[in-house]
Amino acid sequence: MNKDTQVKKIIRFMQKHGSITTMQAFGIGVTRLASRIFDIRRMGIEIESEMVSVKNREGETCRVARYKIA
Repeated sequence: MNKDTQVKKIIRFMQKHGSITTMQAFGIGVTRLASRIFDIRRMGIEIESEMVSVKNREGETCRVARYKIA
């Protein structure tokens, strides 16, 4: 999958679900979410980010970035 395809998938996901985290991005085949968010911002689309607490697969709390279209 090329970079442009990943960018389109991320934008569609955020439009449908409101936001995206790294774990959600893994689910749609994107492993470098922060890099693709950088590309989206360079396209002129304003993206907000916030740090949120989530549970990892082992039940431990960790902080990740959640991105959404502003």
